[in-house]
Amino acid sequence: MPTGSLGIVTLTLMTTALFLTLRNMPMMAATGLKMIFFNAITVFAFLLPIALVSAELATAWPRNGVFHWVEEAFGTRWGFAAVWLQWVQSLFGITSILSYVAATLAYAINPHPGHERNFIVIVILAVYWIATAANMRGTRASGLISSVCLSAGVLVPTLVLVALAVLYVAQGRPLDLDLAMTAGNWLPLAHPQNALVLFLSFIFGVVGIEVSASHACEVRNVRRNYPIAVFIAAMLGFVLTLLGGMAVAAAVPAHHMDLVSGSMQALQKLFTIWHLSALVPIFAVLVALGAAGQVSTWVVGPIKGLWAAGCAGNLPVALQNVNGRGVPRNLLILQAFAMSAVALVFLVVPAIDTAFLLLTSVAVVLYCAMYLMLFAAAIRLRYSEPEAPRPYRVPGGRAWGLWLVAGTGLVTTTLCLIIGLLPPGQGINGTSYAIGMLASLAGMIAIPLLLYHWRRPVWAHAKTEECDTL
Repeated sequence: MPTGSLGIVTLTLMTTALFLTLRNMPMMAATGLKMIFFNAITVFAFLLPIALVSAELATAWPRNGVFHWVEEAFGTRWGFAAVWLQWVQSLFGITSILSYVAATLAYAINPHPGHERNFIVIVILAVYWIATAANMRGTRASGLISSVCLSAGVLVPTLVLVALAVLYVAQGRPLDLDLAMTAGNWLPLAHPQNALVLFLSFIFGVVGIEVSASHACEVRNVRRNYPIAVFIAAMLGFVLTLLGGMAVAAAVPAHHMDLVSGSMQALQKLFTIWHLSALVPIFAVLVALGAAGQVSTWVVGPIKGLWAAGCAGNLPVALQNVNGRGVPRNLLILQAFAMSAVALVFLVVPAIDTAFLLLTSVAVVLYCAMYLMLFAAAIRLRYSEPEAPRPYRVPGGRAWGLWLVAGTGLVTTTLCLIIGLLPPGQGINGTSYAIGMLASLAGMIAIPLLLYHWRRPVWAHAKTEECDTL
């Protein structure tokens, strides 16, 4: 893979494309003014700790991200488990994103197909396989796709949505957002379970900022540019997501809001007010394009870390092979088939919103387990390898700053994992759901540990030329 091929602007856009989307705005809006509290917790107690810790680890060990970080701290077995969790959660996360693409595309036709199961599954499969084929062309193509889709499909619709919402409020039109200055309106005091389940969508909206570290070896002046790109992406995501959530909440009543396509509901209402309904299909395509660009970024990001783990002898030789552009094609194809199987959840879960929240919860629980390893690795490496060059360090002396930042991340991540055990819909037995989620998590952790135990010497000795460059 070409060294130094990514500049700071491209890396910032690729990183932002990992998590910035209109998809989370309806779920934020459904919490009312609580979104300010939840968004503050998400950014300052979760996103920033991940960004700071990832910046230190990526500039000190700029080799394919979380696999090498956790491996350096706890050994290959747990490095493999960490990157496996990062990868396998993407199967559930990408599926939920693609369901949003389907619901949004429906607005280019009419709102009804977005709730047809067959329509959703067909769009999921079509978009994902197209994204897989596009990513076979390498990192440069992936970066271009991410940049174009983020600009046209996320930034433009978000800015238009926010601008129209500001005009809506300025004209004194009726607000559907409760502005009462009461504790219960700002904090999740009443019906906390429902609010906390929606809070996971805030968390899911920012996970993945560390995935861009898999491109660290391809960044020009990585020790300077990587931390800058990560911080810009984090702040850009915070501001635009909060403004977008407020805009949706102002335009659409919470009890009428579709958790999957609420952003398009808001745009449709605002366009209709100013007799711009002809723009609805155009913006539906743009928003879907933005989400598809996010999918494209996720298609190749986690795979690179898994491929690096495979090159260390943890996966069969066939899964270590790459094409002429340095892309692990066999892993990408295997991933596409696995994601296609996960997409079938929309054919068996009774309600579309419930399926959407279920996929989000599974992705968050799996990701939280990986983040626990990530924060623990950063702390351990400060003590086990204190003299390792760290061009960027988490601020705050030699130890206490890292303990504060990583400790905050550990606490928030643990709480999110616990919240993920709460059922995402009505009519679901809480105890059975929690047991099922814990069993799924245990199973997903056991798979890489068993693969490591059963690995064959030939897997490590028959490395490809590209693996030798890691």
